[in-house]
Amino acid sequence: MMERVPQFTIVVLTYNRKEVLAELLQQLDRLARPDAEVVVVDNCSSDGTNAFVRSAFPRFTLVLLEENRGAVGRNWGMAIARGEYVITIDDDILGLDGDALDTISARFTGNAALGALCFRVVDHYTGQVCNWCHPRDPELHGRSSFETNEITEGAVAFRREMLDRVGLYPEDFFISHEGADLAARIIDNGFEIHYSPRVTVSHKYARNARPGWRRYYYDTRNDFWLAVRNYRPVAMALHLMRRLPATFVYAVRDGFFHYWLKAVRDALLHLPEILKQRQPISREAHRKLRLLNRERPGIAFYLKRRLFARVVKL
Repeated sequence: MMERVPQFTIVVLTYNRKEVLAELLQQLDRLARPDAEVVVVDNCSSDGTNAFVRSAFPRFTLVLLEENRGAVGRNWGMAIARGEYVITIDDDILGLDGDALDTISARFTGNAALGALCFRVVDHYTGQVCNWCHPRDPELHGRSSFETNEITEGAVAFRREMLDRVGLYPEDFFISHEGADLAARIIDNGFEIHYSPRVTVSHKYARNARPGWRRYYYDTRNDFWLAVRNYRPVAMALHLMRRLPATFVYAVRDGFFHYWLKAVRDALLHLPEILKQRQPISREAHRKLRLLNRERPGIAFYLKRRLFARVVKL
């Protein structure tokens, strides 16, 4: 008898969070849907995650990475996904249920151009919207559906056909801006990215495996690489002129200036390798990115959100 191909593949990325992962996998195990497969990508954990998953959840597919590949470790799960729709969630994201899967299917079925659907993420303890990356004010638009130019990598669904055409996350990035890089290529290939509050999950924030310096280093380094890989010269210059001073201010404010300097050094040191990957998006895609950015809040929003508060939880 021919094996049924699942409609959904749920890819869970984990690293040294066995206890946190257990709660999520128990939820996914209770789904018990024949149209959904679960792939757990273990980012070379050292806490027994491997043995735990094999023993407690034998029907899930386990992918073991030989080294920690950061957020782009998702690629190894996405690459073997059999589902028509590929959902990626982090190990501390809860609440994905059957209704959510039905909503995801309906949204993709109803819009042939839809390439990615971002979920609404709320803090598990406060219920407040978190992990927000979209060019809108979450207080005004958190409960509205809209087209966006960003991806919430740990809470998003992709059309598999789109990934086959566009590709996956850039492996050199490790973490930070890999979603913006993929988003630019999705839009460049004529697909859309939408945000929908009809799929809401909660982030039970796990602090371990999140060193304090990482955002200051990877945000800065990857800003260079994002622009070099995807943007035309003028857009590249504007992006770096806007982003590098911002990350500099945050790094100095929070006592991580040496990581900012290291990021700039490493970005330039490896620039020849990144230049080989350069495939600038079309002018039409640039116009689409600018159009979607028109809803971005004003400077007062970002001063309150970023300058006068330490980095948000992600």
